Amino acid sequence: MRAVLARLLLPRGAHGGECDPFETLRVQERLSRLAGELRVLDDPERRLFGSWHHVRAAQEAYERTLDDACRLAGIDVEPGRGTAHRLLAEALLQSHGWRW
Repeated sequence: MRAVLARLLLPRGAHGGECDPFETLRVQERLSRLAGELRVLDDPERRLFGSWHHVRAAQEAYERTLDDACRLAGIDVEPGRGTAHRLLAEALLQSHGWRW
């Protein structure tokens, strides 16, 4: 049963036996939740005073989670911050079969 779950949950390109499929699932869920939070925070109708700090914290958490996902997928990307790094990490993860 665990072997079947590993095949279903591991993104293409991930290191077969080295990665816990449940850890992969947890990271994908965390990426999905943080991406949704960032979409809500980007809505100009929902902006509140002081929300910049919340946006910055959510972006930082999302970027760190992208770094974790790249590590799990076996993608060699230097950890970093900013739009360029975020877009590169997202594109590489998606090319390896990750969805969130």
